[in-house]
Amino acid sequence: MENYHSVGFNIKYILTSNSRSKQSPSQEAPMKRLEFWSRVLPRCRYYNKPPTYFGGSAPRPVLSVPAVTMREPARKPLLGLATVISVLALSLLALDSYRVRLSLEAKLEQEAEQFKQTQDLITREFKANRKKRELQVLNERRRVQMREMKVALHVALLRKQLVDAGITPATIQRALEEFDKNAKMENSIENVSGTRLWVTENSDCKSYVSDIREYD
Repeated sequence: MENYHSVGFNIKYILTSNSRSKQSPSQEAPMKRLEFWSRVLPRCRYYNKPPTYFGGSAPRPVLSVPAVTMREPARKPLLGLATVISVLALSLLALDSYRVRLSLEAKLEQEAEQFKQTQDLITREFKANRKKRELQVLNERRRVQMREMKVALHVALLRKQLVDAGITPATIQRALEEFDKNAKMENSIENVSGTRLWVTENSDCKSYVSDIREYD
């Protein structure tokens, strides 16, 4: 590598020697150029070509360009707007959910009140029907007992007539045997007791059996 100071020194020496001698007008222009280069060359550096050991060309200098970072535009206004919209949407959703919940609670309370009223009505009707049924059973039992007593009194009068006439009346054992032989029983929905009795046609006493309803 050559030293640029020697080049500048030679140019200055030439300029100094020429300034001592008288210059012609034709030599002024070259001298001015030399004076210009004497000022510029000391500021420049010259490098020799580096040796190549592998027969390749000299590596070219790589210019490193600093990466320019592009600043992204500010998104704060858009972010704030998106936040406001999200808050409004969530608020509307919460209000709608609260309104739906209130309407459902009111509807549930109304249905519960209607169910309670219906249940109370069914309970009252059930109690009334049960009371009516119990009263009907009591009336039927009383009617049956009254019939039995009337039949017993009728039988007593007939037996008294037979005894007064000197005829021995039939015994209770014979009456039970006749009942087991010729009496029939059938269930009936009309009667609370659920039974109905009658005497078959094979019995000799059929024509003498009175209707039980005649004793009402």
